[in-house]
Amino acid sequence: MDKVSTPSLSIVIPTREGFADHWFNALTEVKGEVEFILVHPPGAPKYPTSDPRVQQIVSPLRGEIIQRATGLINATAPYTLTINCDEYINPDISEISRQYFSRFPDSWVMRLSRKDVEFDKKEILEAPWLSPKLIEKLEVCGRSQGNSKLYEQGNYLLEIPITPIDNKFDVMCIFRGRRDHRGPHTENFDKKVWKTSIAQETLKDLVGLMPFMGPFKYIPFWCLDRVLGLAIQAKFFEQGKGKIIGHLLPMPEQIRIENNPPEYIRFNRYGVLSELYLIRRFPQYGYMWNLVIPNILNVPRIFIRSRLGKEV
Repeated sequence: MDKVSTPSLSIVIPTREGFADHWFNALTEVKGEVEFILVHPPGAPKYPTSDPRVQQIVSPLRGEIIQRATGLINATAPYTLTINCDEYINPDISEISRQYFSRFPDSWVMRLSRKDVEFDKKEILEAPWLSPKLIEKLEVCGRSQGNSKLYEQGNYLLEIPITPIDNKFDVMCIFRGRRDHRGPHTENFDKKVWKTSIAQETLKDLVGLMPFMGPFKYIPFWCLDRVLGLAIQAKFFEQGKGKIIGHLLPMPEQIRIENNPPEYIRFNRYGVLSELYLIRRFPQYGYMWNLVIPNILNVPRIFIRSRLGKEV
């Protein structure tokens, strides 16, 4: 594909310094009319490549939200996938997406089946990919049909209903945490192929909320993943209420994700700072309050454990 061709899929990647050459080489093995949008942190050099499908942007600020948002706003294909700079995707992902949205043109999202790989198992990450199954040959299963367990057979697409955004606020979530996140719906945006138009329209809403009061602006550096995934479903909830908005693809996997090294300590990033945008934009939906209130109450515990150097 040359620079003037219209891509069918945009793949957005917020990068960090020093990502691996073998990862980039694997990325550019993706076939078809795709565009890769790499968004680097401030001061990072652009990666040397002659692949005309690769666009590179140096972000003015460092952080997942600003880097990923910059890439999403610049996506030009009708469908967009966001991944990280250490995740491997099936080279046929563009064709898989084409088949899926040809069969389900009203879907908002195609969720990829993933394979988690132990740290430093490069032979698994870089192993040949199995041929994808033809989307038109797959049956559909899901809760609406009472047959979700058929998904485990490997020849079914699993329905993804819209998140029940209009749930009422559950006061008990203050004491025992929330429960309405359980189920076949999806909250997160990352590692899925979404319709670009609804993602960009929603993202512009969120970016517009970043000025809080007067000249004060707050740009949280992480957790765009869940915020954007839920914001899309809330913004278009009346259109999608009671509907199936997408499907989970069966194995074999379309994305491979390497686990963190054994010595890695996972610190909570205070995702609630980003999730407050959901309350500000959609205060009418109890689902958002059920998410944010327990997370606010959990901040002191997170802070103490982080100060002690303990995993959260």
